Amino acid sequence: MRLEGKKAIITGCNGEFGSAIVPGFAAEGCDVACVDFTQAGADTGAEKVRQRGRQALAVAIDLRKRDEIEAMVDEVIAAFGRIDILINTTMASHNQEFLNFKEEDFDDSLSRGVISYFLTCQAVARQMVKQRYGKIINLSSIVGVLGPGQAASWTADRGAVNGLTRAAAHALGFYGINVNAVARGNTARKPYSAGVLERVRRLPLGRTETAEDMVEPCIFLASDGASYITGTILNVDGGYTVAGVTDDRHRPEWARAGVDPSD
Repeated sequence: MRLEGKKAIITGCNGEFGSAIVPGFAAEGCDVACVDFTQAGADTGAEKVRQRGRQALAVAIDLRKRDEIEAMVDEVIAAFGRIDILINTTMASHNQEFLNFKEEDFDDSLSRGVISYFLTCQAVARQMVKQRYGKIINLSSIVGVLGPGQAASWTADRGAVNGLTRAAAHALGFYGINVNAVARGNTARKPYSAGVLERVRRLPLGRTETAEDMVEPCIFLASDGASYITGTILNVDGGYTVAGVTDDRHRPEWARAGVDPSD
């Protein structure tokens, strides 16, 4: 097992991606502190860990508040003795017309996203510095680079997450801490809208992403196999970010027709 005996904190443990990453890490031998905004969410994550025979801790806090985050870190250290891995997965996206985008929604995206990531990274890194070891992985998104106009706050937040990841990698690498991000792609679910169908038609891998697609990349970055990787934003997007260069002349017939091969 690639994470045998490691101790991890996973925030947003019951969200779309955290709920897949938690059992994936436990299956690799990792004990997990499952952190969520609600106790029910934290308990759900912890139960998935225990079902796989690993030690779990369920902690409900407001991830926008420094004092609650610092108390959570102390609780995890008391229970596990150390923190080897931190995975941040929280987010809050809002889709609105740009000229009328609500300031409170813009603030909500940043407070639940990059600000939460910053506070958690900072608090956990203080422990990792003492250990001279740690792996921090921030869930990001390709919207931080692509910039869809209807998602101004989400785009700004994920772009800031990428910048935070690179800055933390530079600052913390001197202490043996690796900091990377995994940028997810399109996760639209069927039935697809006309816009999503067009994007799927252009995708080289021909399908949208699932939460499970993020698990193995996160495990790899948390493992010793990625010990010389830091400051990297890994796109796990099925080729979404290269799809703009797709030429119909070089697509298979089914792709030109816009047919979903999984149907």
